[in-house]
Amino acid sequence: MRDHSHHIELTREEAVAAILKATVPPEIERRIEHVPVGQSYGRVLACNVTSRIDVPGALTCNMDSIAVHWAAFEDLSVGALPDTTDWQRGIDWEFANTGVAMPEGFDTAIVIEHVRVSEDEQHVQIDAAPSARFAGTRAPGSKRKAGDVVAFAGEVVTPDVAARVAGANVASVPVVRKPRVAFIPTGDELVVPGSAHVPADKNIETNSLLARGKVEAWGGDFVPFDIVPDDPAQIEQAVKRAVAMADIVVLNAGSSKGSADWNIEELEKIGAVLCHETNHGPGHHSSFAVVDATPVVGISGPPAGASFTLDFYLLPLMRRWLGLDPVPAKVPAKLTADLPARGPHGGKGPKGGHAPAGEDRPFKVPEAGASFFGIRFLNVTTGSDGTLLATPVGGRPGSMEAERANAFFMCPTGGGIPVPTAGDVIEIEFRNPGLASAL
Repeated sequence: MRDHSHHIELTREEAVAAILKATVPPEIERRIEHVPVGQSYGRVLACNVTSRIDVPGALTCNMDSIAVHWAAFEDLSVGALPDTTDWQRGIDWEFANTGVAMPEGFDTAIVIEHVRVSEDEQHVQIDAAPSARFAGTRAPGSKRKAGDVVAFAGEVVTPDVAARVAGANVASVPVVRKPRVAFIPTGDELVVPGSAHVPADKNIETNSLLARGKVEAWGGDFVPFDIVPDDPAQIEQAVKRAVAMADIVVLNAGSSKGSADWNIEELEKIGAVLCHETNHGPGHHSSFAVVDATPVVGISGPPAGASFTLDFYLLPLMRRWLGLDPVPAKVPAKLTADLPARGPHGGKGPKGGHAPAGEDRPFKVPEAGASFFGIRFLNVTTGSDGTLLATPVGGRPGSMEAERANAFFMCPTGGGIPVPTAGDVIEIEFRNPGLASAL
């Protein structure tokens, strides 16, 4: 039996800090690419974007109006109107529309609602006077001047940002290159979805689909690997290929204490293992290593644990690559009811208490008095006073009940940290974080 006693356990926060410290992305200049504005949605700007032109480029009408000469009004008393009987279109007045350059020679506008236009559209009568020269207009360069910043480094390109940039006569923008994330599923028990025959002793490999969706939603390029058997040599070869082509590697499963779990041993041979266990469940057997300066994140095998550990440990690495804050967003919410009780790994006995000793995996903590944390699912709504209200949801990770929850709480077990009860304010996290949601 292989020795698993040397496992390194860290808290979620310590694990993220360790792998961020141990791996540094290339300089931003090596991560920049230019893409057309119309293809930049969801990308992170690598540099400030500046306007190439003055906007507007000429004296521009600010509303649907008629253009007039201020000289016709400047000598009149306040509120007095000139006699427009002999005014001629094109000489004394002209139509002027919102956002369009004022007709040449005209300097002031009167909103169209205060104008009566003749049937032949050659004559006008007005019932209000402009307040000053250039009233109803926008001066050249008043919105922005050439060289002004229109979008800042670190902004995610939204449709509004894209329109603002294009309005500055910019056709392409510098964005941070998408991180390449290689995903390696391991396990003799796995078969691909849609197999003609699924033996009773096999499981369908679904974590590649889970990881692809998250990686692409978070702004990365997904690099899938075929299923790798529980064979040390093949695992080592797959990891070496992955670190040679990717910026981040995700190694799925094989980090626990099973007889066929070889991933940690292989990572120790070819790199440095930073962590082999974390103090939370699901995802207790998550691992972190560095191979050839590339971060390798080892995530749980069961899909429910894989989902959380991808959120916990892959997302911070991808956000750091993109130049965004890697720290997850937590917000306060008030518990509407007590949290459901579970064992340290989610195990429950036949009568709802902790599972019997032989069925409830004991957990280690990095030091005496430390806590283990278990996921508790919540539905978070907004109360009438604007307070977020967190209602506990039953169900184990991956269950239909839990999948309907929109948030979760890391509930402490042991370590002297009291478990919150109804009425307490807790720090919650929303599920399925996207790139923009964590900005």
